Amino acid sequence: MFLHLGAQVSIFDKDIIAVLSIDTLDRSELTVEFLNSQKATGKVLSVDTREPKSVVITPHNIYLSPISVSTLRRRHEAGYKDLTSAMSIDSDELA
Repeated sequence: MFLHLGAQVSIFDKDIIAVLSIDTLDRSELTVEFLNSQKATGKVLSVDTREPKSVVITPHNIYLSPISVSTLRRRHEAGYKDLTSAMSIDSDELA
Protein backbone atom coordinates (compact mmCIF):
# COMPACT_ATOMS: atom_id res chain seq x y z
CA MET A 1 0.00 0.00 0.00
CA PHE A 2 1.09 3.58 -0.57
CA LEU A 3 1.02 6.57 1.75
CA HIS A 4 0.45 10.00 0.18
CA LEU A 5 2.77 12.62 1.73
CA GLY A 6 1.43 15.66 -0.13
CA ALA A 7 1.76 17.20 -3.60
CA GLN A 8 2.59 14.36 -6.00
CA VAL A 9 4.60 12.24 -3.54
CA SER A 10 3.55 8.79 -2.36
CA ILE A 11 5.74 6.11 -0.80
CA PHE A 12 5.36 2.43 0.04
CA ASP A 13 4.10 2.17 3.60
CA LYS A 14 6.44 -0.79 4.19
CA ASP A 15 9.42 1.53 3.61
CA ILE A 16 8.49 3.81 6.51
CA ILE A 17 10.93 3.65 9.40
CA ALA A 18 9.55 6.59 11.40
CA VAL A 19 7.16 9.52 11.17
CA LEU A 20 8.06 12.44 13.42
CA SER A 21 6.43 15.77 14.10
CA ILE A 22 8.61 18.63 12.91
CA ASP A 23 8.03 20.26 16.32
CA THR A 24 9.80 17.42 18.16
CA LEU A 25 13.02 17.57 16.13
CA ASP A 26 14.59 20.34 18.20
CA ARG A 27 14.22 18.34 21.41
CA SER A 28 17.06 15.96 20.58
CA GLU A 29 20.57 16.91 19.49
CA LEU A 30 20.93 13.46 17.97
CA THR A 31 17.88 13.95 15.76
CA VAL A 32 19.06 17.37 14.60
CA GLU A 33 22.53 15.97 13.87
CA PHE A 34 21.02 13.06 11.93
CA LEU A 35 18.80 15.35 9.84
CA ASN A 36 21.69 17.74 9.10
CA SER A 37 23.97 14.88 8.02
CA GLN A 38 21.26 13.54 5.71
CA LYS A 39 20.71 17.02 4.25
CA ALA A 40 24.43 17.16 3.45
CA THR A 41 24.14 13.93 1.44
CA GLY A 42 21.07 15.17 -0.45
CA LYS A 43 18.69 12.62 1.04
CA VAL A 44 16.26 15.13 2.56
CA LEU A 45 13.45 15.96 0.15
CA SER A 46 10.81 18.60 0.68
CA VAL A 47 7.45 17.36 -0.59
CA ASP A 48 6.29 20.86 -1.54
CA THR A 49 6.79 24.53 -0.73
CA ARG A 50 4.47 24.66 2.29
CA GLU A 51 5.85 24.62 5.82
CA PRO A 52 6.65 21.02 6.82
CA LYS A 53 4.63 19.50 9.65
CA SER A 54 6.18 16.03 9.65
CA VAL A 55 9.34 14.16 8.80
CA VAL A 56 8.98 10.71 7.21
CA ILE A 57 12.10 8.56 7.37
CA THR A 58 12.63 5.73 4.87
CA PRO A 59 15.74 3.65 4.10
CA HIS A 60 16.55 5.78 1.05
CA ASN A 61 15.24 9.30 1.78
CA ILE A 62 13.82 11.60 4.39
CA TYR A 63 10.70 13.48 3.36
CA LEU A 64 9.56 16.81 4.81
CA SER A 65 5.79 16.73 4.47
CA PRO A 66 3.23 19.51 4.94
CA ILE A 67 0.80 16.86 6.23
CA SER A 68 0.56 16.40 10.00
CA VAL A 69 1.54 13.17 11.72
CA SER A 70 -2.07 12.58 12.81
CA THR A 71 -3.37 12.93 9.24
CA LEU A 72 -0.68 10.59 7.90
CA ARG A 73 -1.67 8.08 10.58
CA ARG A 74 -5.36 8.34 9.66
CA ARG A 75 -4.53 7.87 5.99
CA HIS A 76 -2.47 4.79 6.72
CA GLU A 77 -5.10 3.27 9.01
CA ALA A 78 -7.84 3.92 6.45
CA GLY A 79 -5.81 2.32 3.70
CA TYR A 80 -5.84 5.61 1.80
CA LYS A 81 -7.82 4.25 -1.12
CA ASP A 82 -10.44 6.95 -1.50
CA LEU A 83 -8.84 9.96 -3.20
CA THR A 84 -11.93 12.12 -2.74
CA SER A 85 -11.82 11.82 1.05
CA ALA A 86 -8.06 12.34 0.99
CA MET A 87 -8.48 15.59 -0.91
CA SER A 88 -11.01 16.80 1.65
CA ILE A 89 -8.53 15.98 4.44
CA ASP A 90 -5.86 18.02 2.60
CA SER A 91 -8.16 21.00 2.22
CA ASP A 92 -9.08 20.78 5.91
CA GLU A 93 -5.39 20.98 6.78
CA LEU A 94 -4.96 24.14 4.74
CA ALA A 95 -7.75 25.95 6.55
